[in-house]
Amino acid sequence: MPARNTFAATRRSHAILKRMRQGEGVTIRQVSKEFGIQYPQARADLKLLEELYDLNTYRDGRIKVWEMSGVRDKATQVGIVAALELGGVALDVFKHTPYGERIDELTEDWRRQVPDAQRERMERLSKGLVLRRNWLPTDSRRMLEALEEFLDAIALKRAVEMRYERADGQEDDYIVVPRRLIWYQGRLWLQAVDEGDQKLFDVAGVLKTKWMSREAFVERRVEQRLAQMSPGQEEQVDSTETADEEGAQPQEEPTQRELLTQEVSAEVEGWFELQSREKEDEYFEDAFGIYADNFEVSTVELKVQNSWANYLRRYRLHPSQENEEGEDGLRVRFEIGICPEFKSFILGMVPDVEVLSPDHLREELVERTKRWKG
Repeated sequence: MPARNTFAATRRSHAILKRMRQGEGVTIRQVSKEFGIQYPQARADLKLLEELYDLNTYRDGRIKVWEMSGVRDKATQVGIVAALELGGVALDVFKHTPYGERIDELTEDWRRQVPDAQRERMERLSKGLVLRRNWLPTDSRRMLEALEEFLDAIALKRAVEMRYERADGQEDDYIVVPRRLIWYQGRLWLQAVDEGDQKLFDVAGVLKTKWMSREAFVERRVEQRLAQMSPGQEEQVDSTETADEEGAQPQEEPTQRELLTQEVSAEVEGWFELQSREKEDEYFEDAFGIYADNFEVSTVELKVQNSWANYLRRYRLHPSQENEEGEDGLRVRFEIGICPEFKSFILGMVPDVEVLSPDHLREELVERTKRWKG
């Protein structure tokens, strides 16, 4: 076999890979004919590419075919493109930033890889998904800075010190351990550990952030506990020196600070460990929408009529929802945390809804509807 022409081989390799990325399978005969090389050289080219790019191979009868890994599944390709386009709805905050530019590049790269035969299907999918992007943060720069801080904290297992404005306008300082960012109904939420409890924060309400290492986080908590102790408790537990029977050097007992540091380090260890998706989602087990299980769970029974009855026949508002058809309407039962959003949803069904239980929810909603009429 003649000496390998490196330049020509590289050019052939790029051309072969381009065809594979378009979803085409390539054979030795095709390479030999297209590039005017002998069968052994064409086979050597494909074997080398197979090793370098982990190509898949299969047989079409007696003919061996090489293809790019993952490209043969056209549904996967179109699905990835669709997912990237849909994901852009939740990433509007990254527009006009280096992150947004990279997302656009990634989307375009995958679009180019879709084979011509599937491109029409992809375009139909894109045109059929009419998405309204009307969520825009009023202070996109501040939100972007907060997002960067939270994402770094999750990846690097850090804490974040932040100033947060609640919905009622009250501002408070928090030191949290970020776990996840969650997109829900046009708002971005931070799920984080605060004083050992999971909580949710509207990212648009974060006014200022500053990351904190785990060591600094532990030290801050130790200082807080020491400050709560009465005078003298911070001193050594037992400053007497002891020696073992063989006359070894005496050892000092650990100080209260050292003991507290060990205790706090063990206490917060699990706060920084992100669990599985299913495990983290348990936080929302009794939730309605984004509200979490810090609201008391109750059995809620409703009688619903007319269009709202049809709505609840079609859609499940919560995993616990149970429907039962009755002569006087649809009976709907939930095991759910009664949060403000759930109450508002029920009020939105008036006059086609009646709360059967619990009594306190029925009385509250009756009183609120009276105030409307008044």
